[in-house]
Amino acid sequence: MKNVVFGFGIFAMLFLASCQTTPESKLIGTWKVVEVETDFDEARVTPQTIKQVVETQNQTFFKILNDSVMVIISLGNTFEAKWQLNPDDQKITYVFDDSDKLAKPFDLGVYKDKQIVAESEMSMGKMVVHFEKE
Repeated sequence: MKNVVFGFGIFAMLFLASCQTTPESKLIGTWKVVEVETDFDEARVTPQTIKQVVETQNQTFFKILNDSVMVIISLGNTFEAKWQLNPDDQKITYVFDDSDKLAKPFDLGVYKDKQIVAESEMSMGKMVVHFEKE
């Protein structure tokens, strides 16, 4: 009887150890835009263009399916990618499945305070997009 109890105890400890979460597992789920900040040069961009850029961002979301695969949905198009979390700076990068093996990864954003924050510098200025998990 003691062997059965001991065996069950070992099994329970192994089971609980296998259920521990990884840093990546906290990101699994659907992420949607909650805020878009723009700092564009209004001499180069019209208010209508800024509104259009913000609306496009609001229609973009992504699903992190597991610790390496994500799906990006933007304007009705779906793209599958491999993603990675840098544990040092919490930066998330990704590469598309059909990209060259030597292709430089794209920056998705930085995981901070239960948000993924994506900053973009472009010719017309800067944009910061905040995503939260549903």
